[in-house]
Amino acid sequence: MKLTSLTQPIYDHLYRDISEFRNTFDLPVNDVDSLDDKADTLHTSLIIEELTELAEADSRIEQADAIVDSVYVLMGRLVHLGAQAMTDRLEISYLIDLLLCVAKNREIDFIACWDEVHSSNMSKVCRNEQELAETVAFYAKQGVEIVGSQQGDFIIAKCAKDVEMAGKVVRQGKVLKSVYYRPADLTKLVKA
Repeated sequence: MKLTSLTQPIYDHLYRDISEFRNTFDLPVNDVDSLDDKADTLHTSLIIEELTELAEADSRIEQADAIVDSVYVLMGRLVHLGAQAMTDRLEISYLIDLLLCVAKNREIDFIACWDEVHSSNMSKVCRNEQELAETVAFYAKQGVEIVGSQQGDFIIAKCAKDVEMAGKVVRQGKVLKSVYYRPADLTKLVKA
C-alpha cells in the first residue's frame, strides 16, 4: 500500500497527541492484551459514528471536524496497540491516509484543525470534585451513569455502562465531556 499524505513526521505528531490524550484519560497505551472484544467494539463503534458524521456533514467546517475526529479515533486504536511507526499497522494507516487526502481535496488544513480539536478534547477533564459532581448531575438528567476516575491532577468522567443517549448507543468506558468542556472552533481555520 502506498501512502500519499501520511508521513512519519505527521504520524509522530498525531501519535504524540493521542498518547497524551489516552494517558490523561486513563485509556490503554501500547497494551495489545487489553484490546479484547469489548474494547474492539468500542473502537469500531466510535469510527462508525465519526464516519457517519462525515457522510452527513453539511459544511466544510463539519467535514473538517468529522475528518479530524475520524483520524483521532483511528489513531486511538493505533496507540492502544502501540503501533509507533506508520507501517506497524498499515491497514489503519491507509485509512488515515485516505482521510488526509479527503481533507486536502476539500482544502482543509488538517494539522491546524487537528491541533484545535486536540486542545478541545483535552478540555474534557474535570479539574476537581465540584466539576465532576456538576458533570455527573448533567448526565444523570439524560439517564447516563458516570464513573469518575482520578488521573493525576484530573478526574475523568466515563460512561459506567452501555446506554442509549439521543438515539445513539454510548458504550461503557467512553470518556464523556466535562460540563466545562470547550468545543473546538474551526471557523477561523476552515474556509466556509
